[in-house]
Amino acid sequence: MDESTRSKLAEAWPDADLEAAPSCPVCDEPAREPWLDGLTDLIFHAAPGRWTLWRCRSCSAARLDPRPTPASIGRAYSRYYTHEANGEGPARHFIVPGDRPDLRLKRALHLSFYNHAHGHQLPGALPMGWLAVAASRWRSVRAGHYIRHLPGPRREGARLLDVGCGDGGFLRVAQSMGYRAQGIEFDAAAAAPARRAGFDVRIGAIEDAHFEPASFDQVVLSHVIEHLHDPLLVLRRMLGWMRPGARLWLQTPNIDSRGAQRYGVHWRGLEPPRHLVMFNERSLRLACERAGLVGMALLPPQLDAQFFIGQSEAMQRGEDPYAIGATRRRAARRLGRQWDRDAMANPLLAESLTMVAFKPAAA
Repeated sequence: MDESTRSKLAEAWPDADLEAAPSCPVCDEPAREPWLDGLTDLIFHAAPGRWTLWRCRSCSAARLDPRPTPASIGRAYSRYYTHEANGEGPARHFIVPGDRPDLRLKRALHLSFYNHAHGHQLPGALPMGWLAVAASRWRSVRAGHYIRHLPGPRREGARLLDVGCGDGGFLRVAQSMGYRAQGIEFDAAAAAPARRAGFDVRIGAIEDAHFEPASFDQVVLSHVIEHLHDPLLVLRRMLGWMRPGARLWLQTPNIDSRGAQRYGVHWRGLEPPRHLVMFNERSLRLACERAGLVGMALLPPQLDAQFFIGQSEAMQRGEDPYAIGATRRRAARRLGRQWDRDAMANPLLAESLTMVAFKPAAA
């Protein structure tokens, strides 16, 4: 970090651009206790100020207070990673074709697994190839996350909405799996590759988006809910856009994770002040319930501990979390595999929570 950046981060966020969060955005209870104090933007070095996260005494959700106003929060994203998006995202995995023989084989095996385990009818699958994926829990868990556990379309013209779609990587995956895929993205620069590829991506805040009621069969919310000032408002809006029985898939950092406990203010999942409301399993389930969703279920965890460990330890050392040397990457990989194995046994320890919930079916 150069001296000018360090000087900028030492400044305070302007008082006129701050707002209080006196009650819990999940359960409305005011009672709270301080969790982590003196937080700074150690990742992208874009946001000045020092921040405090509080834990709700009722539901255990964490919230930033004070926090940037909706009108000013955009300044915290000036160096955000979506500005460097390349249009690949999840599409680099096994649905979108690759020319190398090993990639063709992996794709054929995974297509077979998706047909068998997720109810798809994708061409190009290797007969019985799903057995090679299912034989390893590690591989099968990763395979499910590549497609965000997307089931096969249950009707012609089934529609999917990716909220916070970025460069459209998952829109490509969903389209290749038979869905009419649309997106919402706050960052116009990030969404440019998706729009160039012909996808319908609405630019702007989720709170301002408009879609026909009861029009989507699937809604995806990947690492978005923690960025929202009012997550319940957004969940309720999405509920209105969903067809009866439609599925919501969401993923968010887990404030009860092993990494959060070990690294504290240096945990990669915090990302102040962009992450405004943060969850454990209990508070995430409650948020879905209060929004009117049903059938909440925690899925096997994303196997992402290596990423969280490597970046958290870099920040702890005062280093750039995106410039980790090979030796430290290997150490993070070894520890990360152990943490991921533990999280597969107990998803409540995982660095991220992955949950599905549903709109009630029509009476």
